Amino acid sequence: MVRLLESEVIRTGIYSQIKEQVSTRAVAEHYGHRVNRNGMMRCPFHDDKRPSMKVDQNFICFGCQEKGDVIDFAAKLFGMTPYDAAGKLIADMGLTVTAESRPDVQPGTRQRAKRDRLEQEQFEQAVSRIYNLYCDYFRLLNEWAKEYAPRSPDEDLHPLFVEAMHQRDYVEYLLDLLLYGSKEDKAFVLIEKGKGVNKLEERIREFDSGRWKRSSRSVDGSLAGDDHGADPGDARSDGERSSPEYGHKRGNDPVL
Repeated sequence: MVRLLESEVIRTGIYSQIKEQVSTRAVAEHYGHRVNRNGMMRCPFHDDKRPSMKVDQNFICFGCQEKGDVIDFAAKLFGMTPYDAAGKLIADMGLTVTAESRPDVQPGTRQRAKRDRLEQEQFEQAVSRIYNLYCDYFRLLNEWAKEYAPRSPDEDLHPLFVEAMHQRDYVEYLLDLLLYGSKEDKAFVLIEKGKGVNKLEERIREFDSGRWKRSSRSVDGSLAGDDHGADPGDARSDGERSSPEYGHKRGNDPVL
């Protein structure tokens, strides 16, 4: 009886350490479940047609009423006992647990899990970074489409209006891939567009600080080139449209 009580204390300590290090949401995402920005996902425990499970530190499904902590979630997800589920979480998530009787983990598994987790975190950070940049750029494209729209049929098209018309659908497509696409879709965007992220961020900082200088685009939408681009003051008509709300340097998205 004493031995049983000691075992329960050890297990309880393990569970507490796991719950301190990882949330149910992080575990759900790690195992491939898509969680929206409101923390809702499709419940894996019943035939869920639309997201009805709320996940954060714990979880609760408003459809089938399943609820619990991260240990309960993993146990039910993989059909394991809580103790075995704890062992799987330690291995898969690279968690650090101090207990002599912790769930068995094969030698080297924890190191590989930590490495995989670090790589996943770096990947998610890169996706978040480029997604936020394209959100800013997409907002400006919408502003330019409205602000620089021609006021008469014979007015020359402003380069920023042309850029907005050429790029909005494409940027929206990239944002959809980054937000809703598979890991392969997101990796594709990172590979294709990642080289220009630093340059884009620098140009955004220049606009935000008022030191804005950008190349214009030709009427066909191709880049005029950074080395010989026009001064942004030339892109405006006689000092018009010079309010601070347009002082954000995203006229030439270097990632595109």
